[in-house]
Amino acid sequence: MSGALRILVVANLPPWVLGGAENQVARLVEAWAGFGHQVEVAGHRIPDGEARLGVAAVRTHRIAVIDRLGRAGRAASYFVSLARLLARIGTRFDVVYARGLGDAAISICLLKAAGFTRLPLVACPINARGAGDAAFIRSVPGWRRIAAVIDRHCDAINLIAPAIADDLAEIGVVTPSLSRIPNGIALAPPLERTVVGPVRRLVWTGRLCAQKGLDLLLVALARVVASGRDFRVELVGDGPDAAMLVGRCRELGLAGHVVFTGPLHRDEIRGRLESADAFVLPSRYEGMSNAALEAMEAGLPLLLTRCGGIDAWVDDTVGWICPPEDVESLFDSLCRLLDVPDADLLARGRRARVLAEHEFGIDAVARRNIELLAAVATAASVATCHEEA
Repeated sequence: MSGALRILVVANLPPWVLGGAENQVARLVEAWAGFGHQVEVAGHRIPDGEARLGVAAVRTHRIAVIDRLGRAGRAASYFVSLARLLARIGTRFDVVYARGLGDAAISICLLKAAGFTRLPLVACPINARGAGDAAFIRSVPGWRRIAAVIDRHCDAINLIAPAIADDLAEIGVVTPSLSRIPNGIALAPPLERTVVGPVRRLVWTGRLCAQKGLDLLLVALARVVASGRDFRVELVGDGPDAAMLVGRCRELGLAGHVVFTGPLHRDEIRGRLESADAFVLPSRYEGMSNAALEAMEAGLPLLLTRCGGIDAWVDDTVGWICPPEDVESLFDSLCRLLDVPDADLLARGRRARVLAEHEFGIDAVARRNIELLAAVATAASVATCHEEA
């Protein structure tokens, strides 16, 4: 399909939802609109109206849900609201892009199975392993039938994390074509890093929740202190585990080493990355961490767990990788990060920046996604013409 695409994105957006998936959607939508494509966004936590993404003004649609009726009522209300929206505006689009294999992708596949819509669908699961997208589908009553509907009616799935392929195969989703386009990051001019702090400064950014493994990080950091090493760690963000983690930090005697900043504006987060020496990501599971991409773009070496996402691109020339939920390995990796010579640490940071430039620049990533969306839209159009002939 040549020319401008008409894309309906089903996802939430910042500032209404401040998560990695939402930030990635915002980057893609801004780039697609900048390329001249027609893009509108529908989500259950965004208002009807218009969102300003950079210089792009994007039409938004609210998908109404009823939370007070429990999970089943919420899913049913989401399904009905999305069906009404597609009945009203569906003919305006060539293709649907759904972020995640959750309510949006499931609802669209069910609507396609019922013959309500023929819009081709590209889905992009968010997380691998752990409580990821496949785990969500398994939690739905009658999940095997749901998985079969997805397998039949989802046209393509983009894997931001290689490990998601195994998750999908385990639930029987094997028919949709698979692409492997990573998340992207806007590239600012590179920082000139020439010195490392006399006390090494580590930083983490994100949501304070169990997925991120910060409880394990604190235990490992307490062991680092006991080993006689000095450091400072900033934990930037907020979330449901904030109070628990602050209390645990005190119990472990880390108050002089660990600072909880609370939520910060994007520009302030960039400043914290600029002043740090390394980035830590001790997650139990991930898709492709936007926080890690932001750290790489800022020229920071990484310490991260092997979650089947960005660790597929990172090697020991860029950082340190250890198994998830393994305090001993995390402690060992932290010690190696703190003990490595300054020149080695700076070199790893420079290589992290080069990796971000070569693999994750948002313009290139957005263009690859457009190629995927166009191919899916073209295939669906050809199939429709053959059926009508």
